[in-house]
Amino acid sequence: MKFEKEEDRLNFVTEILNHPEMLREVRVREWLAEPHNKDLYEECRRYLEGGLRLTVSEQLDVEGEYQNFIRKMKSGGQSRRIAWFSVAATVVILISASWWLLENSLLSKKQEVMPVAEHIVPGRNQAVLITESGEEFVLNASQGESREVGEGVRVEYDSLSGINYNLAEGGVVRYHTLRVPKGAEYKLTLNDGTVVWLNSESELRYPTSFVGEKREVFLTGEGYFSVAHDEKQPFIVVSSDIYTKVYGTEFNVRSYGDEEVHVTLVQGRVSVKKTEGGSEYTLNPGENARFVESVPEITKVNVNRYIAWKDGYFYYENESMESIMDDLKRWYDFDVVYVGNRVKDYRFELWVSRDSEISVITDLLMKTNRVGIKVNGKTLVVSEVVR
Repeated sequence: MKFEKEEDRLNFVTEILNHPEMLREVRVREWLAEPHNKDLYEECRRYLEGGLRLTVSEQLDVEGEYQNFIRKMKSGGQSRRIAWFSVAATVVILISASWWLLENSLLSKKQEVMPVAEHIVPGRNQAVLITESGEEFVLNASQGESREVGEGVRVEYDSLSGINYNLAEGGVVRYHTLRVPKGAEYKLTLNDGTVVWLNSESELRYPTSFVGEKREVFLTGEGYFSVAHDEKQPFIVVSSDIYTKVYGTEFNVRSYGDEEVHVTLVQGRVSVKKTEGGSEYTLNPGENARFVESVPEITKVNVNRYIAWKDGYFYYENESMESIMDDLKRWYDFDVVYVGNRVKDYRFELWVSRDSEISVITDLLMKTNRVGIKVNGKTLVVSEVVR
């Protein structure tokens, strides 16, 4: 089996990666027995841990970049592939018209190797539980533990299932705060069965049991909510001065102090409003409300951008370097310094596991040949590549 065009060969590899069962076919095994086909397959397969695309924006001189590439080809002394990958969304390889930027960087002179970031590690399951009286409990046990944290209030917790509340009959309802530091995440099951995932540098204040006409919690940072259904007692998330009301659904709220507030609906229905007495706006599944002023901007979105963190991934579409680094520095607990006027605004598409070493992500970014990244202690220095 032979392909006349390189593009067809690449598309065939993509098909194999999308359908691993094809590896059992005789025709595929024979095709992969040829060294140059096997090399291409292995090269593509390595990107299954994460993928990247540099999005060509108005700030980039597309024609200039292309001419620069042609010059390097002529002076390089070897044949260099230019190809397009068409890849299903379920595959991690995200490559586009700007593939040549990545391909060129792989075959051109190597970037300076980034030192091993020994003290920059992926986040873990950890939180601090703060009772109404101010008592603090660090929750980081890998094995299940149980303790009483108030009159008639007992919590059970471990690093996988998070924290669960059990309120004895007649137990006193108190407000607790769960604080998740940088470099961590945590899962919480409230007394009504609602499950909350808290992202790095986030905090949730909530009652040990819900009484009255509403179930109200207060969020700072980012949380994903799977709300237990109760028509008679709506669930309300207060973040900054944004109120999100539901009866039973799944949604994400992102409300870091220095960023715009985003409410993203996965399933069910929610209403959002700015301030308690403000006008309500309804979201449908797959919609995101972005608050700048009192009236939200509601758009249809790929919800993966907003909820992938809950499932253990970073997922970005046409996202700026600055936004990506803001998330990374919360999860890996580092600082970042930018060198150059434009580097913060370079836009990327990226899909990668949150369990990846930071070097995996920085290597992907540097392979675009647009940015350089160096480690200085717990600080990443991000700069433009001058060519």
